[in-house]
Amino acid sequence: MCPFSPNSFQPNNMSKQKQRQRYAAYGTAAGILIITVILLALLPDRPEAGDLPPQDRVQEVPVLQFESGEFPTEIRITGRVRSVQRIELFSEVQGVLQSGARPFRTGNRFRAGEVLLSLDDTEDRLEVSAQQSRFQSALAALLPTIRLDFPDRFETWAAYTESITPGENLPELPEISDRTEHFFFSGNDIFGQFFAIRAAEKRLSKFTLTAPFSGELRMADAFPGTLITPGTKLGEFFGDTYELETFVSLSELDFVETGSTVSLRSPAFPEPLEGRITRIGRSVDASTQAFPVFVEVRSPALREGLYLDGRIQGRVLDDVAEIPRHLLTRTNTVMVIEDDIATHRSVEPVFFNTDTVLVRGLSADDQVIELRAGTTRLAGARVQAAD
Repeated sequence: MCPFSPNSFQPNNMSKQKQRQRYAAYGTAAGILIITVILLALLPDRPEAGDLPPQDRVQEVPVLQFESGEFPTEIRITGRVRSVQRIELFSEVQGVLQSGARPFRTGNRFRAGEVLLSLDDTEDRLEVSAQQSRFQSALAALLPTIRLDFPDRFETWAAYTESITPGENLPELPEISDRTEHFFFSGNDIFGQFFAIRAAEKRLSKFTLTAPFSGELRMADAFPGTLITPGTKLGEFFGDTYELETFVSLSELDFVETGSTVSLRSPAFPEPLEGRITRIGRSVDASTQAFPVFVEVRSPALREGLYLDGRIQGRVLDDVAEIPRHLLTRTNTVMVIEDDIATHRSVEPVFFNTDTVLVRGLSADDQVIELRAGTTRLAGARVQAAD
């Protein structure tokens, strides 16, 4: 006989059944709790009493009024200056550097037309004088033939021959209109000698360098007595006219015009410098996504690479009002009082300054509510202007 009967398992089965029922009850309760939390989260928050505009009383608010009229636009810029008048000095001839009235050294300033440096040209100058003398002799030898073949031209050529002075530049040849006369002088190589001497005179002028404009020498350290050879770099010469390169955005481009005045400042200068816009680029810069603007400024105190800050006086706008930027909302509205109700008024922003914005759509009678925060909550509330 088996020691265990079927009835001996009945209590255990009942215990397991109760345990399953208990777990099911716990699961149902947890599900109800989760659903309740989700529903509460989806319900809108109950507004607090302080958040609602008090409709039963009139609030006093500070207001501002703005006159519409003409306002100039002003664009802030910054940039680095560079010299517009800048040349590198090279020698085209060979010679020994001579002492001048002012040493050819870095930092020395010269006015336009002053001699920067001169090389010893004694040998070349004597050679040119010899060529001029031979040319004069060749013309003198032709004068008897000219008297016979071209009697009406004898006095002209005799006077020209006498006007030649060795050591000075040749005068221009007399004008020749007769074809036979032209062939006569061409056959005697008068034209060839004349232009050869002119070329030698031109080369002789290269022994002296003069300043093409007023400016300053840089990277120039040649000493008197130094042999200068052709192709030698002697230095650099910078003028007093500089150019500032700056950039403006696409929204500012329409307000910038060639010829506009620019006020420039630097901590290095006690007084502002005045510049003028000379060029405006129409191609966007890839790195800045802005348009280049070039400002010309003249001052002997400026130096290559100096940074300047400035303000461009742009176009004058008509029928606009200038308001603080914090009064303009993201949707381009301002809060005004209409029939004792705080109302959003749409305006057209035309130009943004650093702290203000020029807008259209406001009149002198409009009362603009002066509030930095909370204007949205005032919309629709009864208000009145504070004294």
